[in-house]
Amino acid sequence: MKIDKVLNLFDLRPIEKEVFKVCFDVNGIGATEIAKKIGINRTSIYDFLDKLIKVGLIIESQKQGIKNFYAQKPEQIELLINEKGQKITIATQAIEELKKDFYTNKKRTIPRMQIYEGKKELQQMMKDMLLYHDITIYSFWPIENIIQILGKEFYSNFQKKRVASNISIKVVWPKKHIRQKIKYSFLENSKEFKREIRILPENISFDLGYTIYGNTVRFMSSQKENYGFIIESIEMADMMKKQFEMIWKISKPLKNKKS
Repeated sequence: MKIDKVLNLFDLRPIEKEVFKVCFDVNGIGATEIAKKIGINRTSIYDFLDKLIKVGLIIESQKQGIKNFYAQKPEQIELLINEKGQKITIATQAIEELKKDFYTNKKRTIPRMQIYEGKKELQQMMKDMLLYHDITIYSFWPIENIIQILGKEFYSNFQKKRVASNISIKVVWPKKHIRQKIKYSFLENSKEFKREIRILPENISFDLGYTIYGNTVRFMSSQKENYGFIIESIEMADMMKKQFEMIWKISKPLKNKKS
């Protein structure tokens, strides 16, 4: 919905979004009626309304001792969004100074290995690759498992960002995962999607996947274990790339079906 695209900018919980939507649909409404429409108790509704008032999305009006709540006009919400944009611009400029301070600190050490657990952390781990541009990555990837772990929507958006960053991918899949390409258009095997897929021999399968980019190797487990880790090491990346090249040679190119 269009309204969700706006509300997502304000870091609202799903229930707070529902409260706003009720106020948006009705021109002035009391707390009790809002609670009834959403299906929660009247006491809880005031916490959500207070949050929306502080954010600037809801207006409270009182007449003859009765409180009513109104959604803010779209023009006022637009001003709130513009203010956020200005803050982002200032923060973006400041990050350059932070980079300078961060990397000129001679005593600073960067972990060579970072471990991630759970869906949100694994999604964040994936984004590390998007720090790069104009490269080719190499991936030994159980694609069906990965989509189950990360979610279809996240993976689709991630692939769009990868292509926009001109990151090409050479990827090897287990044979039993070929059906995923049919299910999801964002797994297209083509120059447009900057993806070249090869399929392992039928007797070889795996659940732990890895991707090599720059001097980094990123590992991701199955949904059952739900963890991943990144290792930054020139030697590790070089060794894993040589292993990948051997696997690439024994794998068969995935042929696209002619329409």
